[in-house]
Amino acid sequence: MKEKASRPNSWRVFWRVTGIALVVLAAIGAVLVHRIRQRIPPELMQDIRAGIAARHISDPDLRFQKYLEGRYGSLSDPANRDKAFLDFFNVDHIRALQLLVKHSPENMRQANINASAKWVEKYRESLTAQQRADLGARLQSLDGRTMLQRATAQYNSQDVQYRGQTAPVISQLLKTIAGLQKP
Repeated sequence: MKEKASRPNSWRVFWRVTGIALVVLAAIGAVLVHRIRQRIPPELMQDIRAGIAARHISDPDLRFQKYLEGRYGSLSDPANRDKAFLDFFNVDHIRALQLLVKHSPENMRQANINASAKWVEKYRESLTAQQRADLGARLQSLDGRTMLQRATAQYNSQDVQYRGQTAPVISQLLKTIAGLQKP
């Protein structure tokens, strides 16, 4: 009889220990998720959502356009275009773009980068004289120079292969900045 009475107690102990272990594991998991979310740049989630929305478009230029519209809104609004351009110098956005490039399908990677370079070129060519002056003043301000220095440092900290792949974009960004400088 004692044997039958001890079996239910051992099952109760087993289930209690299992329940406590599950609660502890859930708490540890919640803490880890919270810490990971704190480390993810806020830009990354916006970039990921926009990238996911555009991933099924086969034409790289249209795909990049859809990505930008998903990220910044309608690009017919000059303020959205300016924000999209200036974010190329936002350190968190640079990191987010590096992750997107790293995790994009290899067969689409360079096409996406080239589409980005084309967009920067078209942006530069579409600027009016007043927009050029405003953008130039913004980039030549103390905040603008600091932003450019931080972006340059972040870009230079990337691995050589990534910098080589993204050279077309950097070239277009540098042409744009050079074209804004006062003679």
